[in-house]
Amino acid sequence: MDIVIDELIIEEDRPEHIKKHKILMKEVLEVIAGDYLVLEGKSDKSLLVGRTKRGRIITVVVGKRGGKNKYGLVTARHVKRKEEMLYQENLKGGKK
Repeated sequence: MDIVIDELIIEEDRPEHIKKHKILMKEVLEVIAGDYLVLEGKSDKSLLVGRTKRGRIITVVVGKRGGKNKYGLVTARHVKRKEEMLYQENLKGGKK
């Protein structure tokens, strides 16, 4: 499953929520702008597993919004072991 995000909607409370997971908005944007692996999440959400500029692997959760390639930011968190393994296996130099 591949997705392209042309517009990311970030609701007002999301930066504080993500900060509780020890993730910075800057890191979220780095993952979205870079190479990421898309996994299917719960309730029609997509998990974007990617690496930040500092080399940290995180998971960004997004939900489809109305409009082409338009997504809303749900949350971001530290990557789970299985997600990291899939990322390492599938993105050896590849793009999305």
